[in-house]
Amino acid sequence: MSSSGAASAGGTGLPHAPIMEFYERLNKAIALATNPPKVEVGMTPHSTVYREDRLQLFHYDTPPAFKGKERPPVLLVYALINRPYIMDLQPGLSVVEDLLAKGLDVYLVDWGSPTLEDKDLTVNDYVNGYVDHCVEKVRKISGEDKISLLGYCMGGTFTTMYTALHPERIRKLGLMAAPVAFTSTQSLLNVWAHAPGFDAWKIARTYGLVPPQFFNSAFDMLDPLRTGYEKYRALLMRLDDTEFIENFLRMEKWNLDGIPMAGPTYAEVVTNGYQKDMLVKGTWKLDGKTLHLENIRMPVASIVGTQDTIVPAECTVRGLGYMGSKEKVHFELPSGHIGLSTSRKGHREMWPAVAEWFLK
Repeated sequence: MSSSGAASAGGTGLPHAPIMEFYERLNKAIALATNPPKVEVGMTPHSTVYREDRLQLFHYDTPPAFKGKERPPVLLVYALINRPYIMDLQPGLSVVEDLLAKGLDVYLVDWGSPTLEDKDLTVNDYVNGYVDHCVEKVRKISGEDKISLLGYCMGGTFTTMYTALHPERIRKLGLMAAPVAFTSTQSLLNVWAHAPGFDAWKIARTYGLVPPQFFNSAFDMLDPLRTGYEKYRALLMRLDDTEFIENFLRMEKWNLDGIPMAGPTYAEVVTNGYQKDMLVKGTWKLDGKTLHLENIRMPVASIVGTQDTIVPAECTVRGLGYMGSKEKVHFELPSGHIGLSTSRKGHREMWPAVAEWFLK
């Protein structure tokens, strides 16, 4: 009996193949962790055409096929708490690349990383200061009276505000996972903002510059199974897939490459946005001027992920309902917040259509 048992279990009572496979994967994982391949991001050729404080304005090179041709300018405005190269993560997974390929003249705002000198910046400083200066620079370079804006996340909130104040300068407005109508039962951020005793201004005063770790921990809690387990399990199962590993490392580089946010800006967005929903109520003021969304009468587009746990799709789509535009179009992906810019399906199917919309 004992020899039969030894024969059937290799003498140990345990199957050899799964153990050897486990150790092989473990060794590969250790090798990857101790000597990861170097990855590059933001590789689409560009030049810096404007600087202000920490901000840089990038202008992307014209593809050879469009040299000498008229190209409608579009300015990309990303959020404040991560780097904007998520819009140009790598060749084949680049919103910038997709827009250029259709013949658009592409610019992008890189906010840089704020310092203590920037700790008192307000929403007005960003909208009527930095965004306005970038829009004016793009208008000057392109020679166009009107340009298009593509705002991602909080960058979409800022571009909505700017367009409501200066509609005569904007040709089209694309809003990508942008909180416009902040109230949503699908958003834990909204629930947390309404927790008894939650005081965003107290947080702002405590930090001065709200650190990226503060935001990262909150976003991780929105989907802890994915951020704490599923993505690492996927990595372990695909250690032989070089392309997957490089893409994973680029995403991790971006996740860990957060930047702080000026306290007053954070507090205004939480208080006026998540707690009071003032943008769609028409009660938010910047520099003494009330933001009226009905002033937005040019074509507008919502670009959303149906699985977005950071900015649920309804926060963007419902916001368009308050605008005065006759042309309102809708693009969506079965993706999360970041998948909008990194999904292979999105770059195959959605982004070429978005680029065509901007061209019309």
